[in-house]
Amino acid sequence: MWINGRGREREKNEEYSKVDANEHSNRDLASQYEVQGFPIIKILRDGGKTVQEYKGPREADGVVTYLKKQVGLASSEIKSKEDAANIIDEKKVFVVGVFQEFSGEKFENFISLAEKLRSDYDFGHTLDAKLLPRGEPVDKPTLCLLKPFDEFFVDFQDFQVDVMEKFIGEASIPIITIFDQNPENHLYVNKFFNGPNDKAMLFVNFSSELSAFKSKYNDVAMLYKGKGVSFLLGDLETGDGALQYFGLKEDQAPVIVIQDKDQQKFIKPNVEPDQHATCV
Repeated sequence: MWINGRGREREKNEEYSKVDANEHSNRDLASQYEVQGFPIIKILRDGGKTVQEYKGPREADGVVTYLKKQVGLASSEIKSKEDAANIIDEKKVFVVGVFQEFSGEKFENFISLAEKLRSDYDFGHTLDAKLLPRGEPVDKPTLCLLKPFDEFFVDFQDFQVDVMEKFIGEASIPIITIFDQNPENHLYVNKFFNGPNDKAMLFVNFSSELSAFKSKYNDVAMLYKGKGVSFLLGDLETGDGALQYFGLKEDQAPVIVIQDKDQQKFIKPNVEPDQHATCV
């Protein structure tokens, strides 16, 4: 459903509707779906019982491509290495369920998860783990998370929907999120700032200080893996907006910012490479 605050057109068929939320007759509908600004796209499934926010690009071609992915099965079957090559984008997080048969509670839970998270991740399912990049044989139903960072391939075998969702949410964020000008990192930066964990943020000059800090910072992040702390390493130039948000200036860098779940902040300016471990 596309809700538009400016147009005067309303169209409806079996696949989409376009609604002018400014019309009085549509105010209740806009309120029901908590429409705050225009235009906005909502994806409704199961007769409107499930509502998903649109999280795709804003240009026309990108909108079309994104919405086509929302049609049909939430998870694609992988029957061959060619299927895997065509379906799996190794630059993105991809979730695969490996099963002995496509039936039973664990498979149904996996499909439910894929439906729930299809706006955030791509899903596939297969009977043969060896078809996957870096895949190893498994002898029980297994959730495989493929990602373009850290260990690249993670297995998980608890098929409760909420537990799988939590696992994917945590494992799909790098041990250290890099905040620089590379657009491929922007998705992970957004996840970092929107995540529920305490946050450790180190801002340095990438052109002159990155090598001195990165390895030691990674060691600290590894110590806190799974302990409710997320780590970000930001380039001063790219992170200028973040510095301003925290009321910092470039001459305070290298600077580390610790922010807890209650938004309380601890700031340590002009840190040395061996000091930031004691700040977390």
